[in-house]
Amino acid sequence: MSPLPAVWAPLRDPRFRLLWAGQSLSHVGDAVTSVALALAIVTTTGSATDLGLVLAAQSVTMVTLMLPGGVWADRLPRQRLMLAADLVRGLTHAVMGAELITGTVDVVHLAALAAVSGAASAFFLPATTGLVPATVAPEHLSRANALMAIAQRGSVLLGPGIATAVALTAGAGWALILDAVTFAVSAILLGRLRLAPVPSVPRERFAGQLAEGWAELRRHRWYWTNLVGHSLWNLGRCALITVGPVVAVGGLGGELAWGTIVQGGTVGALAGALLALRARPRRPLVVANLALALGGLPLVLLAAGAPALVVAVANGLMAGGLAFMSPMWETAVQEHIPAEAISRVSAYDWLLSIGLTPLGMAAAGPLAGVTGSAATLYGAAAVIALPSLGLLLLPDIRRLGQDPADTSLGTAPSSSRV
Repeated sequence: MSPLPAVWAPLRDPRFRLLWAGQSLSHVGDAVTSVALALAIVTTTGSATDLGLVLAAQSVTMVTLMLPGGVWADRLPRQRLMLAADLVRGLTHAVMGAELITGTVDVVHLAALAAVSGAASAFFLPATTGLVPATVAPEHLSRANALMAIAQRGSVLLGPGIATAVALTAGAGWALILDAVTFAVSAILLGRLRLAPVPSVPRERFAGQLAEGWAELRRHRWYWTNLVGHSLWNLGRCALITVGPVVAVGGLGGELAWGTIVQGGTVGALAGALLALRARPRRPLVVANLALALGGLPLVLLAAGAPALVVAVANGLMAGGLAFMSPMWETAVQEHIPAEAISRVSAYDWLLSIGLTPLGMAAAGPLAGVTGSAATLYGAAAVIALPSLGLLLLPDIRRLGQDPADTSLGTAPSSSRV
């Protein structure tokens, strides 16, 4: 553990302060929008299908354009790409808010605007992974990633309350306007960043650069094997999201039971991010995978009929493990992947990690109908925990340290970071 003052060291760097402040505001705005949009659509049209259409439009464009976004994030100055993406997202959310304020809720319009916002996110997210190392000294990188995680997890606590208050007093449309303002502020702060340029690489054809990103990912065995585990983890969690509410509401005490379980996850996520701020493990991927293995606990307890409060604590451990793992994973990637390729590799990371999620969301309910909820939850728990524990058997996972010059992994050392 580090002494308390040291954990805030990244915020002493004005570059990271600008990035962190902008992203903190943006995360709160996103959390506000997700709740406000749901309230606006459901209360106006009364249709969960309409809400699903809007959310699906956003996710489809984000997943579809993630790989092109990674290529362009390695071609262009990352903060400028992120700035442009923030402006696009701010504009789309402002138009969505204006439609809601005027009382013209057109689901097709909202879905189209959400699709544009998702496309902008596809360019923003890969660029973020490459930008954080450029804003802090190497020795502060892990804490910087932890502070970014705290901003993200903390927004989940603040956002719903703000969204509900604004929606009830001024209307849901104004909540989206608030989110648009946070995007504008984030863009302004990104515009003030002054960073050293990333070494330029020869401009190859798009497909060639995409192939280079894939080759870089495959070169690191610790990376692609972990991505297999991450993909299965997200697949297994789908059962908690889809089958979990049915079990909790039907057998553990109604809607209050599920609300308690969800709130446990929210608190646990923030606690995990705060713990990651001070943790400095010698074998980060070992600790990270042990943290991910905790994700099987709430599914097992739900299947066993444990009380809602017990399941809520377990869900807190699941969410806390994920939040604790994320900064360690980001730091490992940023320290061992060349700066000129990291956004392309990160795009593959995002795509592969969440690629099975639509399948899991669609299949968990029907599977529970055939095999029973308990069997589905037990099986999903195994899908989460066993790959995470199995990865500990791989020498690459056990030997990876936080020293980017480590050459004990059977791969050539990566180039230095900016």
